[in-house]
Amino acid sequence: MSKKITDFFSNKSNDSEGNSRGTSTPITSETSAATTSEASAATTSERSSDLANLSQRKKTDRTLKSSTLKKWISEDLAPSNAFVWLNHEENGHGQVKLMKCMVCTTFEERIKHNRYFSNAWIQGSCNLRLSNAQDHAATKCHRHAYDLYIKNLTSKGELSSNMENPLRPHPSQRTLEDGFSKLNETQLEQTIKKFDIVYFVAKNELPFTVFEDLITLEKRHGVDLGDVYNNRKQCGEFIDVNAQFIAHQLNEDLTKAKFYSVLTDGSTDNSVTEKEVVYVLYFDPHSKSNPEEVEVKLSFLCLKDVKKADAEGITSAIEQSFESLGILPNELYSKLVGFGADGASVNSGNKNGVKALLEKNAPWLVYTWCVAHKLELAVKDALNGTVFDDVGDMLTKLYSLYHKSPKKMHELKELHDLLNYEFEEGSVKPKRASGTRWIAFKLSALRIVLDKYGVYMQHLEHLSSDKEVTDRQKLKGYLRKWKSSRMLLYVALFIDVLNPAAILSKAFQDDPIDSVGAIHNLKRSKQSLDQLMSKSFEDLPSVKHVLNKLVVTDTTCTYQGIEFPVHSFNKAAADVKASKNTVIESIHSTVDARLEGASSIELESVAKILNTEHWKLLAEVDGVEFADNMITGILEKFRPILLKQGLCPSNYNQAILEEWHDMLSHTVNFLQSEKANYKKTWRLLFNCSYSSKWKNILLLVKLLFSVPICNAKLERLFSKLKRTKSDARCSLGEERLTNVLRIEEEGPPLGSFDASPVVQMWQSQKVRRPNQKRRKKYRARKKKVKYYHVSEKDANSDDSVDDINDVIDTTPAPPASESNNVEDMEVSNDGTDSSGSGRTAALLFSDTDSEASDFVGFLPEDL
Repeated sequence: MSKKITDFFSNKSNDSEGNSRGTSTPITSETSAATTSEASAATTSERSSDLANLSQRKKTDRTLKSSTLKKWISEDLAPSNAFVWLNHEENGHGQVKLMKCMVCTTFEERIKHNRYFSNAWIQGSCNLRLSNAQDHAATKCHRHAYDLYIKNLTSKGELSSNMENPLRPHPSQRTLEDGFSKLNETQLEQTIKKFDIVYFVAKNELPFTVFEDLITLEKRHGVDLGDVYNNRKQCGEFIDVNAQFIAHQLNEDLTKAKFYSVLTDGSTDNSVTEKEVVYVLYFDPHSKSNPEEVEVKLSFLCLKDVKKADAEGITSAIEQSFESLGILPNELYSKLVGFGADGASVNSGNKNGVKALLEKNAPWLVYTWCVAHKLELAVKDALNGTVFDDVGDMLTKLYSLYHKSPKKMHELKELHDLLNYEFEEGSVKPKRASGTRWIAFKLSALRIVLDKYGVYMQHLEHLSSDKEVTDRQKLKGYLRKWKSSRMLLYVALFIDVLNPAAILSKAFQDDPIDSVGAIHNLKRSKQSLDQLMSKSFEDLPSVKHVLNKLVVTDTTCTYQGIEFPVHSFNKAAADVKASKNTVIESIHSTVDARLEGASSIELESVAKILNTEHWKLLAEVDGVEFADNMITGILEKFRPILLKQGLCPSNYNQAILEEWHDMLSHTVNFLQSEKANYKKTWRLLFNCSYSSKWKNILLLVKLLFSVPICNAKLERLFSKLKRTKSDARCSLGEERLTNVLRIEEEGPPLGSFDASPVVQMWQSQKVRRPNQKRRKKYRARKKKVKYYHVSEKDANSDDSVDDINDVIDTTPAPPASESNNVEDMEVSNDGTDSSGSGRTAALLFSDTDSEASDFVGFLPEDL
């Protein structure tokens, strides 16, 4: 039976050890196996004995008394506040058994993703040395956990002055890492330019491979960008750092904010993954971006993958989104005042919805059904079952007719160019009448149809009479329905009716919007509908536009080449005129009904308190007490959260009402609030010298400004998501995708972006290698192969391995006539070649034939 080549070298190694002791052992498999087994067993036994003795000696020598550990905590480990985090277990004899870190154990889930994470101090460290505790206190993981612990205490108001983290180096103190990673002026300038390029790539939704092309282009233009950090992988890392810098600024704003609301919406990306986008709404009375006004900010928080888009999954996504910024659930619910979403049951359910789950931790929560969604549904309900169904059917079929046929579209354009009518809309193709914004899409489609009505009808007449058109019968049916004066006038009427609602919907989609703006726009929309009611049918703008373009004769009325009989046109005008007020009243009533329950707080009352422009008029009519009942009701609802944020509990209602009256009188008498924008007036009130006297009522104002109204901005993010995570970029993960979207949403414009602080943050995260040179490429060297032959006599001998090595070293190389390739030699089962010369198979070694790993040939069985 043939042996493996590894058997030979195992024997060779063991025999070499025997020769070094002055003995010579024959090469036999039995002897080799026995020797190896005995040696291995002896070695294992000795090693186990040594380890046991060492372990026993360590246990005997290293002991730590509890009193000594307490002394360490109070003296040696005092700078690291060990009294906070160092716990221990005793063995019952007053000796320490294990040392544990309390803060690392508490925040294990938050720190376990760090690069150098170890759970030794979570399970318990047996290394009972002072240096071990000091080293642990200086690790980044422990410092991160300690920061989270301090932040948690700060949110509860339980932080004492002696618990701040002393391990943070002073900004002026240089560390050893600074010496290795410091950038000189040239390298700093190069890195800033690269961060600018990366920001451009992310802001414009470009793939990361463009970064390498832009680097090449800039170098071609003579820009010095160095040789490091120039690949697509580094582009992704730079994007992460840019997003971290923006997130850090958001974290600072949320830390300063007294209250905030969360807004969510869900969708599916191109990789068919459930996504939940989370935004946060907060009030900033001292905004740096707008020094003249207070500001309500709606900022992108996170984009989370959800395994299941149920209430528990969405609630978990909300909490994880805040945790990504270091905001723990207890801090979240101590400031959360509102939740905004669409009206899906998974969000609005009173028992098992997201609203119900959030209310368990925040009973005062204000749930707001997106006002823009409510408005869309109200108008849709008002027009459902009316003649608008026929108009909507025409819009849908007309768009489909030309969208699916390039030939028809080409003919339509030719006809449009031939006609000499005056058109106001630039597009020729009918527009899609369905989309995320029902009112805006319908109104846009109606306007293009009214503007090109004659063109569409004339082209349909041509198609319905062409025998080569396969669907001409269907087109004849369309023509009978649509080519009527009644349809033309209804298109004009619905344009005028939907226009106020479209203006209101667009106003609600502005970001961000507060209660004052929402109520103001709603009232303006209702006034516009009332004006339409009072106007005559002929004076409506779109109807008047149609009537002015009519060419009237004794028998016909012609609009853009389409003729209608006079009597039928007049009858249609009378019917449409009669339905005008009915349609407007229906829209008016459904909007009132829908928006009445849009929020669990009375938005009109909130707007009356916040709108300083009307204070003077209301005070003159009802006195300074005009809002007392509203303020009292709001105080009762939000009492728990207001007390958590510093509201004075003494004389609760009466003291706050006195502050309100004093602030109201000061505003009306000295600030001329009726002439200034309410946001400017509030900026003055928050910054004036009397603000300390009004701190309780101003705290309530901060809460009211934080109530959510609309989440239309969230839907616009999903458009960016589809462009960013396209079919070609489906591999973008959750974290990287969130970072790209954060730059797109919250990053400053390209012209005002300053990469210098971002580069400083990047450099401080870990040791960088700005001076690293590009790695050289080495050519693979060819191995020199030698052939050696062992005769049958030597193979069957009992000589030692050294004797065989001597034979190998002295054997001459084969002549050139013989084969130079081992594969050319046919070796039989008995180890001889097929030529019958009796030679054994060749041994093939590399240059370093002393190493067993370089052996690449075969040995005869006898050897």
